[in-house]
Amino acid sequence: MFSMKRLVAVGATAATIAAYSILQPCSAKADDEGGVFGDVTVTQVGATPARAGGTTIVTFSVENSGSDRALITGLRLPGGEPSKVMGAFGQGHSGEIGVLSIRPGGTEHLDGGKVWIEVGPLAQDLMPDTTVPARLVLGSYESPLTLHVGPIATGSTKITDREAAKAANQSPVKTHNATGC
Repeated sequence: MFSMKRLVAVGATAATIAAYSILQPCSAKADDEGGVFGDVTVTQVGATPARAGGTTIVTFSVENSGSDRALITGLRLPGGEPSKVMGAFGQGHSGEIGVLSIRPGGTEHLDGGKVWIEVGPLAQDLMPDTTVPARLVLGSYESPLTLHVGPIATGSTKITDREAAKAANQSPVKTHNATGC
């Protein structure tokens, strides 16, 4: 009898969690996208909104479950815009670090504060609550990755919230649906 009560309790908990997840209004979030590329897992992918000619900040978490180092050297968008791996050096200084090395078994968070990828100047606007196909450059290998352009800045962006709101109101680009899903 004890195991039956436990089974019912576990089932009820699982059903509650599932119902909560399904019924939540679903604004598109950075953790909606990601990918597994061999031993490298990328999650929480996001990019800041930016106008054409501007720069977007790309952030994500990456885990290397392999036995060799993984190297992130950039990101490619369909327009062929240049990208660079950036890092904070302290005391308000930042610059290009070239390559981000993830040790075997390690996890790195490109959080927009310590490390991030800058892409730009952009060929076209990146509007809030849209997705953009991209390719993550891992050394000499490129992997398809979908960027979610978030409604909130995820790093040290060069576009202000006012500019992003103005761009969102003027853009012909549509979000995925009214809830952002």
